[in-house]
Amino acid sequence: MIFILVGLIFLALGVMGMYVWWWFLVEIIKGLISLSLTVFGLLFMVTGARRLLNGPRDSEEKDD
Repeated sequence: MIFILVGLIFLALGVMGMYVWWWFLVEIIKGLISLSLTVFGLLFMVTGARRLLNGPRDSEEKDD
């Protein structure tokens, strides 16, 4: 029973915090989106460079 009460209190505080500080959450989401785009861009560049340097392994795996 105590866990349900504590959960409800935390839930209420979290919703209230999101309502009061919504602009801060938007800034965090914007930052996370740009950070993830940068990381995925680097990941794709490294993967592409490794494929170029290694060459095709066999005829079945050949891409364009």
